Amino acid sequence: MYTENQVNTNQKTLVVKIVLVAAAIVALAASFSMYNAGRTSAQQSQTVIQGSVKMTEIDLNSMLDGYIDAVNVAEGDEVKAGDVILQIEPDIVQAKVKEAEAALGQAQAGLAQAQAAHQAAQAVLTKAQNGARPEDIAQAKAAYDYAAVTYERMKPLYADGAVSANDFDGIEAKYLAAKAVYEQAQNGARPEDIAAAQAQVAQASAAISQYQATIRQAEGAVEEATTYLNHAAITAPSDGVITAVNVEKGELISTGMALASMRAAGEAWVEVNVPETSLSMVQQGQQVELFFPAYNEQRFAGTVINVSKSPDFAIKKATNENGSFDVLSYTVKIRLDDMTETVYAGMTAVVDFAAGAQAE
Repeated sequence: MYTENQVNTNQKTLVVKIVLVAAAIVALAASFSMYNAGRTSAQQSQTVIQGSVKMTEIDLNSMLDGYIDAVNVAEGDEVKAGDVILQIEPDIVQAKVKEAEAALGQAQAGLAQAQAAHQAAQAVLTKAQNGARPEDIAQAKAAYDYAAVTYERMKPLYADGAVSANDFDGIEAKYLAAKAVYEQAQNGARPEDIAAAQAQVAQASAAISQYQATIRQAEGAVEEATTYLNHAAITAPSDGVITAVNVEKGELISTGMALASMRAAGEAWVEVNVPETSLSMVQQGQQVELFFPAYNEQRFAGTVINVSKSPDFAIKKATNENGSFDVLSYTVKIRLDDMTETVYAGMTAVVDFAAGAQAE
């Protein structure tokens, strides 16, 4: 038999258990309600995506090895296209330019000599092929006739001893030489003489071709050295602002080294990574709304100008929550249509794809 106190205690215990069960049921219902609300909120947040401001960033490098001769800018300086940012000592490159120019001059002089030799050889060949001119034959005949008459007159005098042997031998040699010249003028050049002249022409032609090739090579060397000399001055490719200077005067640099960086002047844009599960809400030309944490309550208009055709990265790996596949993201580029505040590269921007009307 239970006493009155034991009965009261059991009743109180039962009441507590009932209250606890009821509280658990209420808590479970509240959790389920919050879960559904969270799902609804998550679905709505898929149209609002965080991104960042992008601007054109340019790294300035060098084609040359050498020492920095001058640093003309500092971080934050505004520059115009063509302004000299850095100067590399040009002494070595200037020497190479002069060396290349000297080689070009030598090749050009050699070409001129080869062309003159070719003209002379061609003239000899033409004369050998065409034979002597009538006036040349007449002149040779006149010289031969005179030598023959003199020779015939001296023969009896030599026989009588009136002319010395030495004098007669000289007269006879002149006679024979004049005769040979006259006969050659009449008969033309021998085949071996023509062949020799042709060989001289061919040799001169080959020399011309060789010098022309040398000139082209030398011109290329001059152009290359001049190009390197021009790149001794590192200039701004566009208007903009210097964002970094990585070297100092006197520092030794190598090719490809990042010497300085600049942000090109021009319009900024916003990039966001949109999950593939939300790509259906994005269209080329779509009007969107943006806001920036730096500017609190202000809202700005933007336009989707590009949707990447290739995925950027996977924002979710395959899990039990999202299924057996990765969720990829695609980069979307947005133009700022009515930005009245100053924006900086990397600034956080939030894009609401549902706020703007889609372009037709």
